[in-house]
Amino acid sequence: MSTPGRTPREALPDVIARRQRREASQRYWLMGLIAVAVIALDQIVKVIVRSTIEPGEVVDVLPGIDFVHVTNTGIAFSLFSGSTGVIAVLTLITIAVIALVLVAYAGQHRLVPIGGGLLLGGSIGNLIDRMTRQGVTDFIAIGPWPAFNVADTAVTCGAILLVIALIFTGRDA
Repeated sequence: MSTPGRTPREALPDVIARRQRREASQRYWLMGLIAVAVIALDQIVKVIVRSTIEPGEVVDVLPGIDFVHVTNTGIAFSLFSGSTGVIAVLTLITIAVIALVLVAYAGQHRLVPIGGGLLLGGSIGNLIDRMTRQGVTDFIAIGPWPAFNVADTAVTCGAILLVIALIFTGRDA
């Protein structure tokens, strides 16, 4: 609604600014909802794995794909194993930095809130394990790759989407 005495042309910048704020708010909500969904799914699946598969047990799912219950006290590919406390602190700092960056860039491309939600949700899901279980529950084993989990998959997919968004920023905002 325009202020009395203003022409539609004069009111246009205010209308555009309100629309941009509304769209940014929707993107923040989307990012948050995706993050919460990833955290919930990750934690639910990990509870199921811990309650149904013994540590070290291998369950054949499909040729080349197994479920195996392992605890990873390191980061990707079990690097820095045994450094759970340090990794948890560094992860918490990294999550805070990533969240700030994502808030700044959420409006730059449609993929940013999706990738950001996946990245944050996966990071927080694994952080919960580190802080409550002293290690991350991994259970998906494919071929020669180290076991991973839902959170790891979300982090990887989120990072890929963010790279794509960076490459195409400005083309599909």
